[in-house]
This record gives sequence, structure tokens and C-alpha cells, in this order.
Amino acid sequence: MNKPLPAANQRVKQIFERVVEKLKEVVTEFEITQDELHAAGDYFNRLGQSGFCRSLIDVALAMTSVDATARTQGGTRPNLEGPFHRANSPMRDDGDLFDLPPSLSTPTLNLSGRITDAASGEPLAGAVLDVWQADHNGNYDREHWHLAGRITPDVEGRYALLTAVPRDYSDHDSDPIGELFSLMGRHNRRAAHIHCKIWIGSECVLTTQLFIAGNAYLDSDYVEGAVSDDLILRLEAGEGDKFTASFDFAVRAPGERSA
Repeated sequence: MNKPLPAANQRVKQIFERVVEKLKEVVTEFEITQDELHAAGDYFNRLGQSGFCRSLIDVALAMTSVDATARTQGGTRPNLEGPFHRANSPMRDDGDLFDLPPSLSTPTLNLSGRITDAASGEPLAGAVLDVWQADHNGNYDREHWHLAGRITPDVEGRYALLTAVPRDYSDHDSDPIGELFSLMGRHNRRAAHIHCKIWIGSECVLTTQLFIAGNAYLDSDYVEGAVSDDLILRLEAGEGDKFTASFDFAVRAPGERSA
């Protein structure tokens, strides 16, 4: 007799069977040939060898998972972490994320708002805002801490930071994900965004992304479902290339489960 499967194995079995069931429907609907199935298998071999299997899953399905498992009732919508977060970024007591003064051609953004408990609306003691982003040329600093850092809100939950207005950028120009996008006639650009995490002690209570209003790729960001209206920053123009915007984060208190 077969031994009962452990719960984790049973879950894997159920998911696999449901995925195969749905894929059989696709094969039947599109009358997919064996040669086409083998071409798909060859593609996934190349994808695995390139190390981008996880990235393609994120592109297609991760936001569906985030919305199903990580949302907090009344809270800010979570989003993907992305590949460029690094732990222990410097504390920015003055909120300035520039390691070097911005050039005259760099549009700057003063971003401010509050961080509060989604349930009570009260500020959360000990909250820390962790920010990282691409610069106005679409590049991340992967060696130092330019445009990255942590900010501690005041006792009312208010934070303020100075950064660059980020730019959209392309990924996967020469890898199997880009190959697939090209085959489908899709671009491989991400809409301009700012990454944010909120920590309370060692617990991350929110990971999300804030997008820039007016960016050309808001409606076609290659990450399926990443952009939503509630995560878009509306920039107010000041003198020259100086902009301001506000965003309030509502998060679950530590230890509370997402709803």
C-alpha cells in the first residue's frame, strides 16, 4: 500500500495535477503539435541554463501571488522586491539619497508622507523606510549606495526624502526572456519606479513599488499586473527640474497576518 503523502507533498501533487489539467486545455484549444511542445521544452532548457526561470515566473505570475497572499485589508498594495535590493543600506538621517550632489541635468524629487498602521491609522513606532531605485538614466548603483538608503519617520509617522526622478529601463535585452518577448512583439521595459520596504525591527511589513505618473510604460510594464493606480506618484513641478510628491503608506502591525 502507498503511504499517505505528507501535507507539503500532497500540495505539490495537487498543484502539478491542476497545472497539467489547464495546460491540456491549452494544447487542445490551440492544437499544439508535438514539435511545438518540443520547441517549448528546448526553450525552457535554455531558460534554465541562463538562470532566468525565476525571473520569467515573476514576470508572469508573481503579482497574482502577491495579490492573493500578501495584501493587507486597507493597506498599501504590496509589489515585487526585484533583484537589486541589498540589506543594510545606510541610514539617511537627512533623507538625502544622493551620494554625490545631483547634476544640473538630473530632475530631483522631494517625496514625503506618513507611515501608519492600516488597522488603526496610528503611526507605527520603530518603522524604518528602506528605499532603492534606478537613477534618471535607468541605472542602479550595484556597488555603492547612490539613491538607496533607510529613513526613520518622526513620532507622527512622517518621512521625507530627496532622490532623483527615476527613468524606465530595459531588462533582458540578450537573454531567453528577451527572446520570448521579441517573438511575441513585446518590449522589455519596466515603467519608472521607486522600490520601498518598511521594516519594524527585523520584520518587513511591506514591500512595494511607487510609479511615476506620465511614464510611457505604465500601461505596458513587462511585469504583469505590477502597475496600479494606487501606487502612482503624481509629481508637482517646482523650479527648474525640481519636483515634489506625497505618498502615505498603510501597513500591518508586526505579527499580524496579511488579509
